[in-house]
Amino acid sequence: MKARLMSAILLGLIFTGCIFGPAKKVKTDQILARVDNKVVLSSELDSMAEASNAFITDTTDVSALKTALLDSLIDSKLIDIRIDSVAGTLENDRDFLSKREDYLSRIVFKLMFDGEITPRAVVDSAEIQQYYKDHPDLYTDPEQIKAAHILVRLPIPDTTGIKSEKKIEAIKKKNDDETKARAEAICRLARQGDDWDSLVVKYSQDQMNNGKGGDLGYFPRGRMVPAFDSAAFSADIGQIVGPIKTIYGYHIIKIEDRKPAVPMELNDDVRNDIKTKLQGEKQKQLADQFMDSLKAEAKYVYNDEALAKEDSLVDPGTWILIVNDIDTVFEKKVQESFPKYRRFKQLTKWTIQDKKDMLKDISITYLLEAAGKVLGYYNDPKVLQESHDQTYKEAELRVKHLMRDLEYQPTEDEIEQYYNDHFDELYKEKKPLHVQHIIFADSATALAVRDSILAGADFKDMALRYYPGEPEIREVAYDLGYISDEELGKRFYDYANSLQDGEVSLPFKTEWGYHLIKLVNRREDKKLSQVKPGIRKALIDQTDAGVATRLLNQWRAEAQITFDNKAINKYQFPENLRSVQVTPGG
Repeated sequence: MKARLMSAILLGLIFTGCIFGPAKKVKTDQILARVDNKVVLSSELDSMAEASNAFITDTTDVSALKTALLDSLIDSKLIDIRIDSVAGTLENDRDFLSKREDYLSRIVFKLMFDGEITPRAVVDSAEIQQYYKDHPDLYTDPEQIKAAHILVRLPIPDTTGIKSEKKIEAIKKKNDDETKARAEAICRLARQGDDWDSLVVKYSQDQMNNGKGGDLGYFPRGRMVPAFDSAAFSADIGQIVGPIKTIYGYHIIKIEDRKPAVPMELNDDVRNDIKTKLQGEKQKQLADQFMDSLKAEAKYVYNDEALAKEDSLVDPGTWILIVNDIDTVFEKKVQESFPKYRRFKQLTKWTIQDKKDMLKDISITYLLEAAGKVLGYYNDPKVLQESHDQTYKEAELRVKHLMRDLEYQPTEDEIEQYYNDHFDELYKEKKPLHVQHIIFADSATALAVRDSILAGADFKDMALRYYPGEPEIREVAYDLGYISDEELGKRFYDYANSLQDGEVSLPFKTEWGYHLIKLVNRREDKKLSQVKPGIRKALIDQTDAGVATRLLNQWRAEAQITFDNKAINKYQFPENLRSVQVTPGG
């Protein structure tokens, strides 16, 4: 009896929240309105309010805000209804279906490859081991040498004003001979045992490597230019060779070390490289076999009558080839593809058979698509979702176009009128003058400081010395930035406006004292030529908005729209949109 009583108490506590705390109140979704077959939910109104950055205070007209946001949601539903309607018609739109089929085919081919080819292209450890053994040239670290060099560059010969090619060649040869002679002399010094690093510092013109004794580090065959490479790899360790001529000049080369070729370890990186290579080869082989099997079983029916005519005389919608009694190639495809095919095959004359050969090449896509359908890949959830998404993307695009005036382009007169109508609001510079100033108690000091500035003293330095107030005030107060005629009054503004850019005024008296005013620069009103692209866009947007508004009004009149006023009145905006009023002492 006592046990049953305790169980009942515990159960009651759980349900009343006494053990686990008060249950969190879950906001249930409510239907606020219906637009034909679509509903407007309270959760959508929440999202719309948050997206619009609505901010609820004690003075907010909540009812008006609800109405405005609900209107926007209804417009959205009206657009969705049109998108649904257009999406339904697209299943009869041949051009769209062809475009969607091309897009889906790429997805299907990838799924089909992953499903039919990749799992069969298995590479085991024995194959990797054998490939590694059979291809030692691919998995060997090549021979390397370590060398340093001294570079004597060929100076550019001065042939200015010389027109004779013979004289120019003679100058170049003399230039080359002198450079080679210098390099030979340096090479002799190196071979005689002069300090290599000292010779590098004194004679080498390779600035990048001079600081490290001309050291080029280790490098394999083929890294350097051919003449340098050949000479370096033909020499022994410690040998000095040269001068060797390259495009850079003459090199004296010192061979410092040599590393023989070493087989790479068959580590994970090498195994993965071989595995990838062998998988690729197997995948290609299997894919070719797969395609050959499809071609061998394919059935082709050609429209010989249409093929015999000039393409310009055949309607683009005429069928040209039927593949496997299902898939059809239309004349439009022939008109798009045959000119490219002719150029690729370099055909100056062509026959009906040439067109059939091209159609067979094109039909590979249809064969793969047919295989994808037979194997069920077009029913894969990913493909079905992509098909739906592509349809609705196209429908949405068409509805957007419907809600715009795609032919409208503003005239020059319209653009100019918009500019004139909105000049004061948008294009007139509100704060055109960048002004700096210094305030003085008397005009004599102001004149003396002005003379110093005109003689070369910096205006800012003078301001920091003479502007009244603490140093930190002077640092910012002297520069007024860009001003209008409201900051310091119209009289001050007009006087500053009378100055040229960079000019320092005579002392100018106001209620604060005597000012030296410097006009740093002025910003001009925006010219029509500067803002024309923006105006053109604004006019187009304005026209499109008018089209959209008229359509939405028409769709509203045609739709059956009902409101659940009780649910709307009961609706509360999300708590995070409500401001918290803090009162003194609260």
